Amino acid sequence: MSMYEVMFIIQPDLEGELLEGAISKVQDLLEKEGARIVNLKKVGKRRLAYEINDFKEGFYILLNVESEFTIVPVLEHFFKVTEGYLRYIVIRLEEEKKKEKKVTKENVEENV
Repeated sequence: MSMYEVMFIIQPDLEGELLEGAISKVQDLLEKEGARIVNLKKVGKRRLAYEINDFKEGFYILLNVESEFTIVPVLEHFFKVTEGYLRYIVIRLEEEKKKEKKVTKENVEENV
């Protein structure tokens, strides 16, 4: 299993129960697919860098998930066909850690 970081932006007009429902849909999908949610962080409402579907703000959610690689196409399909989600990104974290270790190792060798 690999670690993934999933960030998605929900429309700002969804508040209260609707917002929680949108987050729950993603959690339910992940659990149904056998993923384990390690961390969920509600970053909050932020101003977007540019307008998306006439929205200037969005509600950001950050998830850390442990899952097989098959979760990525499932999430992509879900975010594309479900209304209320403005943008999303899925990043595999282990690759990032390997790159950091490689860079650190190269820096140590250069300093010796």
